[in-house]
Order: sequence, then C-alpha cells, then structure tokens
Amino acid sequence: MSDSLGPNSDRQALPKVTLTAAVLVLFLALGAALLPQSAGYEMREIFLVYDAPGIDGQREEFFQALNLVLAEISGHSMELLVAESPSEFRRLAADGVDFTLCPDGLALQLDQQQYTQMATGRRKLPNNLRPRGVMVYRKSGGEVPRPWESHPRRTVFGDSLSLVSVGGVGPVSQLGECAFGPDPYNHGAVLHALRLGAFDYALVRQWDADDFFSAGLLDSKIWGVRNRTIPVPDIVLMASRKIPLVDRLKWSDTLALIGRSGQTSTELTDLLINQLDKFKLAGFNILLEPDFELVRRNFARHWPAATD
Repeated sequence: MSDSLGPNSDRQALPKVTLTAAVLVLFLALGAALLPQSAGYEMREIFLVYDAPGIDGQREEFFQALNLVLAEISGHSMELLVAESPSEFRRLAADGVDFTLCPDGLALQLDQQQYTQMATGRRKLPNNLRPRGVMVYRKSGGEVPRPWESHPRRTVFGDSLSLVSVGGVGPVSQLGECAFGPDPYNHGAVLHALRLGAFDYALVRQWDADDFFSAGLLDSKIWGVRNRTIPVPDIVLMASRKIPLVDRLKWSDTLALIGRSGQTSTELTDLLINQLDKFKLAGFNILLEPDFELVRRNFARHWPAATD
C-alpha cells in the first residue's frame, strides 16, 4: 500500500496526540510551580535566530514579536541577533546566548553541554503537529528510491539545514551534484523550480508540498508524493543550560499555551499570534529532552558535508 501523503493522513491519531499534549502541559505546569525557585542566573539577554539571507524583511517582525514575548516571560530585556549563515550562527551561539531559534539541523549541531531544547513549532490542526519530510517526484519518470544517487542533477533538496529535507536520505558523505534551496523555513522556491521543469525530484517539507498541491501549482496527475521521514521538530527554540530548570519548564509551558483556545493572553502574546502565519505556525509545543535526544540519535549522521 502506498504511503503517499494525503491531506487527512494523520487525522485519526489527532485525539490521542492532543490529549497527551494536554496532560503533558498540565504536568509541566505543576512541576514548575512545585520546584524551588531559581538561584538567580545572570541572563546574557540575547536571543539569536537563524534566517536565510535576502528573505522578505517581514519575517523579522515574527522574530521581533517572539523576542518581546521571551523578554516578557523571562523578566529580562532581550537583544535580537539575526545570523544569515550557519557559520555565523554557530560562532555567535558559541559565545553564549540565552535563546536560539533555528532549523532542527542547526539545533542538533549546538554544544549539548551549552544548550538544551525548549519548544518546537506547532502547525494548525488537522495537519501534523510536526511536519514530515516528503519526496515530490515526476510520475512519468517513475518513483526512484534514491534519486540523489541515481539522478543527482535532477534532484533538489528544500535546504541543507532541516530534517524535512535531508533526514530521509540516510547517512551521507556528500551530495555535491544535487541542488539545495536557500530557505530552511519555506521550500516554495524549490517547488517552483520543480514544477517549471528544472528538477524531477524534490525533498521538501510536507506543509509546503501540501500548499502547492492545494493551490493547483502541482498537478497530482503529473506529480506523486512519498513520505521520507517521521514527523520531525523542524523549527526549534533552544535555551542556555545555565538557565535553571525551573525557569526553563515554566517558560516552555507559557510558550506552549500561546495561541490555544481559551488561554489568556497579553498585548505581546497577541502580537506574536498575529505573526505566526509568516512561519505557517499556530504556536509552539513543549519539546522534551528525551524526545530531542531520540531525534539526535536517529539523524545525527544525516547532514551532508560542506553545506554551510
């Protein structure tokens, strides 16, 4: 049976996932309330984000809104730093910051002794709470299992920094003849190149592929879709390990409640909610350390060499 992606592919699992998430949020909220108060870690007051160069400046409005919310929930003013290359991001992170927002690939490359996970982006229901990586392929050419090996010049990856792109290729040493898109948060440019004939195979985020099929930009009679990964964190908010656990739990819980029905909000959280669509998000979910470590173990060797 084909496991090609359909609009309702995960709908049956949603009630269980939603209930589990609700119980988890309640558990962490109680834990944060019962744990002893933090011992006064001195914040660096820096929020570091990665963004691809040359992207629409409106995206920075989302970063600014999240920066203000992090300042509000932490009780500290926060300076927003935007890195436009992976090397710049890693250099700034190595100097020490309080929070980082980046694709999961960069998050997995951060020093585990220095940073830990807090939250991951949440998609609106009924779609997956996390996206899968999918391969969109031209049906006339057939469904090739590993086109990055057999047809590398006809294969494009949405980007080189997110698991929805490279997580499905397995451990690799190089993908030198393949092409990579410029933006880890939006694979639209890659999918336009695909539909206009530049490529026959694209490994992209399922949300972006869904949007193209829904808009009629990709014809299901011409193009097929196959799942390539399990659901992955995709957009990850990390925090310094120097921040006391009680604070990280409390702040993760606060972020996870933003945008949910019936939750109280502030002027700043409302501002963030109004910016979420720029990343096709509905809010954030708590990301637990064992969960993120499982992702690390499954995908640690999947990154192509020299894709900075």
